[in-house]
Amino acid sequence: MKKHFTRLLVTALAAFLLLNSFGSAFACTGLYVGKDVSADGSIIIGRCEDIGAVYDKLQTYVPASDEAGRTMDDINGFSFPLPDHTYAYTQMEDHPDAGDGLYAAVCVNEKGVAITGTVSASGCEAWEEADPYVDEGLREAVIPCLAAATASTAREAVDVLCKAVDTYGSAEGNVILMADQNEAWILEIYGGKQYVAMKLADDQVAVFGNHFMVGAIDAGDTENFVVSKGFVEALDKAELTKKDEDGRVLAAQSVCDGKRGDGSNLRNWGGMHLLAPSLAGEKYDTDTFYPLLYTPDEKVTLQDVFEVYRCRYEGTPYDLSLEGQEGNRAIAVSGTPDTHVIQMFPDMPAEYAAVTWLALTGGEHSVFFPELPGATQLPKALGLAAESYDADSAYWAFKRICGLADTNRALYSKGVQDFWKLQEEVYIAQIDAQMAELKKLAGNDPAKAAEYANAYLSNNLDDLMKKSEALFGELLTLVSRNAGYAASRAKTFEPNVPLRTAAEAKGYTVTWNTATKAVTLTKGSTTKTVSTGDGSAVVIDGVTYVPYSFVKEL
Repeated sequence: MKKHFTRLLVTALAAFLLLNSFGSAFACTGLYVGKDVSADGSIIIGRCEDIGAVYDKLQTYVPASDEAGRTMDDINGFSFPLPDHTYAYTQMEDHPDAGDGLYAAVCVNEKGVAITGTVSASGCEAWEEADPYVDEGLREAVIPCLAAATASTAREAVDVLCKAVDTYGSAEGNVILMADQNEAWILEIYGGKQYVAMKLADDQVAVFGNHFMVGAIDAGDTENFVVSKGFVEALDKAELTKKDEDGRVLAAQSVCDGKRGDGSNLRNWGGMHLLAPSLAGEKYDTDTFYPLLYTPDEKVTLQDVFEVYRCRYEGTPYDLSLEGQEGNRAIAVSGTPDTHVIQMFPDMPAEYAAVTWLALTGGEHSVFFPELPGATQLPKALGLAAESYDADSAYWAFKRICGLADTNRALYSKGVQDFWKLQEEVYIAQIDAQMAELKKLAGNDPAKAAEYANAYLSNNLDDLMKKSEALFGELLTLVSRNAGYAASRAKTFEPNVPLRTAAEAKGYTVTWNTATKAVTLTKGSTTKTVSTGDGSAVVIDGVTYVPYSFVKEL
């Protein structure tokens, strides 16, 4: 979550996040899936970066360096000495005119360590007095990149960030997720000096809003916990300590004095409702301190994770489309410049373990596309700084569609999501083969592996930019026409979708007949023909598009 470093805004925003009701749009949602409960055995961490405005983000690559004497600096005066050698990593940074520091929302380094940060949080007033923030301390703006530059494992990332807080203090409250292919950790920074880090269980999941989440802690269990010096004593002194039935200190409940704002707590319930409905129940309970970790009802797929980041509580009493529920704080909001999901594969070399799935402008009306590990040259469109609309910017290619779909979700959301989900299914179906090829290349020639990862991302993004143009044109046409009709005559959006993409994903062989201008689909004894001459299909930039309803029936 974006925070300016002025003391006035930090204080006001902290109080707002704790006490507000459902309506805040200035917040983020974190996610974790353990490798024992993911459908493919991968570790998954994720986060939507919610800012509340149109906000261009840039995906860039930072090379490794052996230059001595460097520091990691922030605009509030924080400066952390870096080791002589720092690792290469990718980062989703702020555009250069944003004016509040780097804010590298997610980083993945060459050692296969992923860091997403942060989900901002704050304690109660008594806790903030007990552990006041340090104005020139560590901020969200540099947390992911500081860890990515210096850590070769998730646990090392924890140690680096804890050392920064021990030495310089923290300017704010933050929740950070870190993972490598073996394990994942959560780090909660509670105030200026106090924090708790905990290894996350392999057989559980988490979805959480803007509040602290860690439950019972055991400072003596150094394999699973890192607890700052004096944390429990500070709680006791402030008379905030809360314990479970076994006498263990409850970290988050103590720091928050047992209170949570509905704007965040409802997102906890929403994630649980999707992944573990048997535990969530049919209704949200404002007084329930929903747990960080729980066991999902079924193995969690990547598509399940994407659906979490599209969640507006559809099918529940809190659906934002229902009368009286418009003010609820959904997981999916319009003011999201990026959502990132990092998938850690256990059977890859560590440096090629992490696939970053990016949804520029958020998951609701955009597409999650994969960035393979090992990429060293990112497409220009991903790193183009464009605070205002620019047709060459990847961010704006998707934001313009989001802007139209947001005008009337009832008419446009499903059609836009159908279009992009079809593309996601193709990527997911391909990812095992892509990773196998990358692994083979990496074993023989790392330079060729990098070329492969670079080309894969470049080709995919180029294809997506063209598809976004086709989707945008079709959607804009309908939005414009609907604007001239009474609401009762407005039409629901059904997109045309790329036929070859959909058909091949479903196992069909696709052939084009130039003479008849027709496409033939063959699968075993089944044959289907679609002609562009009779209006049942249309060709845009050399790609044949057909109505989504046709593809759905394949």
